[in-house]
Amino acid sequence: MRFLITSCCLIILLLLSQAHTDAKILFVSDDSLTGEGKSIYVMDDDGSNVTLLSHQPWAGIPRWSPDGKQIVFDRRFEQNSNESHIFIMNADGTDIRQLTTANDGNPSFSPDGKSIVFRRFEVTPAGNDFESYICLMHLESGSVKKIANVKVSAPSFSPDGKHIVFSGIPSFGKSGANIWIMGANGRNLRELLPPLPQGLPIIDRSKPRISPDGKQLLYGQSEVIPDQVDGVGHLIPQAYRYFIYDLITGQSQELKIPKNYKYAGFDWMDGNRSIVFTAFQVELNEVQPRIQKKTLYKYDILTREITILKEDMVDSFLFPDWISDDVLPVSPIGKQPIQWGKLKAFLNSRIEAFKVFSRGLSVFLSKVPL
Repeated sequence: MRFLITSCCLIILLLLSQAHTDAKILFVSDDSLTGEGKSIYVMDDDGSNVTLLSHQPWAGIPRWSPDGKQIVFDRRFEQNSNESHIFIMNADGTDIRQLTTANDGNPSFSPDGKSIVFRRFEVTPAGNDFESYICLMHLESGSVKKIANVKVSAPSFSPDGKHIVFSGIPSFGKSGANIWIMGANGRNLRELLPPLPQGLPIIDRSKPRISPDGKQLLYGQSEVIPDQVDGVGHLIPQAYRYFIYDLITGQSQELKIPKNYKYAGFDWMDGNRSIVFTAFQVELNEVQPRIQKKTLYKYDILTREITILKEDMVDSFLFPDWISDDVLPVSPIGKQPIQWGKLKAFLNSRIEAFKVFSRGLSVFLSKVPL
């Protein structure tokens, strides 16, 4: 009898503890079905359940909305085109809508989900150069406002919505693509990190991502040397580094990731505890092949452990964007939508109560004669 009761308790506890959903990683990859351009995929953050959301040739940089219900991304219409536009779709890949018709890219949601920030390129009147702007679009009205005239890549909001961080656009053969910050209204523009040294190697910092708690900044730093090989200019890699910058103390910490792991996008994962990143291993001090196999990794900040999530896919797993299972919505038929975070909190409270009950039951059973 004691064994039967104990077994039932353990089974119930196991079922309760498994009542959760997996967090998700959004990314762009080759479309293996058509072989044409890129498509947008999603998978569980352990690397399983890879699912094609939408075939979008030459899509780039998809980003979750804060509530996990929508995805915004940019897309070129031709493979070799320098022009892209911004689109939005539901999280299941349905209801795709084009938001802009100008040369826009690198979109990211505001924390309240009502606006997006993005970069816009416009050809100068002389036609020999371009202007770069940071723009805001209010999604409900569709209105667009230019808030800063800067050469920009990958703008995104801070979690409190008060600031926008971005990286500059590097010029071939020159250092200077630093990480910048400004107010959400475009004012008080300034370099967030110390100025870059000039000379060799050429140093560029890019892909800034602020942590969910707003206290840290993740960014990458490339170090290359320009060279001519058979009359063609190349940037010879010296190192690729991954840093976490403390926004409170102003100190940077380099992560223990091999310096030949050339990054192609990264994001925070598990809150502030891990990062997910795409990289391919390069031969330092050598000219690199045009096509390289990319791998999707998880890096545990505390243990410094690197885990492979997916590997050995040509030109795949670009621009990963992680979302917590606390955010992902579930809408059972006939029921009101519920956030997984609330459901997990409810279940966890029941699990703790059941643990207390089971401990008391174990004490009682120990006194029951066999």
